[in-house]
Amino acid sequence: MTGNTTAHTTAVAGVRVLPLRFVDGDRVRAPHGAAWWRGLRTPGVWEEFPLAERAASRSDDQVRALLAQDQEDWLLVPFLPAVTAALPGTACTSAEQVRDLRLAPASGAVLYTARLGRAQSFLGDEQGIVHDAANPVRLRPADVRATLAGVLARRPSARVTYHRFGGRAYARYATGSTLHTHIHLLTR
Repeated sequence: MTGNTTAHTTAVAGVRVLPLRFVDGDRVRAPHGAAWWRGLRTPGVWEEFPLAERAASRSDDQVRALLAQDQEDWLLVPFLPAVTAALPGTACTSAEQVRDLRLAPASGAVLYTARLGRAQSFLGDEQGIVHDAANPVRLRPADVRATLAGVLARRPSARVTYHRFGGRAYARYATGSTLHTHIHLLTR
């Protein structure tokens, strides 16, 4: 963050994440261990993994309803782009571009972080691991702008993108031999 801007963040156990939009590659995990992936075989469709002989599917609205349930803790893990692919969306190269991002109708965002180390990369991992997916950090729209602008200010080689269609912003940078990817998932 830059200047006198202070981000108000909270990490809350069991945070309910209701994203504005889903993208293929997103997945949700049920409390009993079942996993559903979006776009596993059919773009835009949620399917259970591993596929059963009688594979059922769900819509985005059905998955959003599962995430909103009070009695069960469904876990959303957002799509993490491979390091060999460009980050989705439009590149933001200046604080002015970040400040002008149209985040509406989002009421906020949740921040997911991922790391990819040299050993993981050597073993063929092209994405890294999302950390603390069960407890993502909540951000206000102003905090999203401040953190993205802060990454650009502190890390000149960082890549920052905004994927309006997917309802998320990305930041990627390296420190030492570790590649960090931040996913700011816009929420209702």
